[in-house]
Amino acid sequence: EERMAVCGLKPEDFNFSGSQISVDEKAKAQKIIDATLKLPDNKQCADCTSMGPRWASVNLGIFVCLECSGIHRRLGVHISKVKSVNLDGWKIKWAQWMKDNGNKKSNEYWQANTPRHWKFPDPPNTNSAALEDFIRAKYERKEWIPLTPRAPKEIGDTKARQEEEDRQLAVKLQKQLDIESSRGGGSSAALPAPARPAATPAVP
Repeated sequence: EERMAVCGLKPEDFNFSGSQISVDEKAKAQKIIDATLKLPDNKQCADCTSMGPRWASVNLGIFVCLECSGIHRRLGVHISKVKSVNLDGWKIKWAQWMKDNGNKKSNEYWQANTPRHWKFPDPPNTNSAALEDFIRAKYERKEWIPLTPRAPKEIGDTKARQEEEDRQLAVKLQKQLDIESSRGGGSSAALPAPARPAATPAVP
């Protein structure tokens, strides 16, 4: 949900039931999906690396193979909402979300803290039970997401806001020093930018 919020979306924006999609919107959205699927990062399933995924978990922003799409359906729509990339109708905002995320960017979030020598599913050497356990650990139990799960844009915005606050505080302090120096007849020296206290680590 935090990743969606950064893009101005909400979970309810991905409700399929009752969604009315015009022919024109379907056509425009399909062009976005087709182009996004051609990107190198999306030519393999996000979960098992099978080639040529033809299904998508829309709210998660990933493309998956037929077998993994079945597992995603079993997770429930509160976790993963599955669509065919070409048999189902798409809204432009769904297609744009897929374009903005995709398999590489999404996996950088969902697999951020996997063990260093973790062995990922490798079909056909991974059985269905092991594959399902991997997918449930990844999306249902969220075992490997960042400890402070913030999207890159949010992190960048926060840093820029902190830098601006520091700049404004430095200007304010310098003005105060200039006023005090002029009253005392002394010369003012430039103040260094104030140090921001170290951030308290988030508790998992």
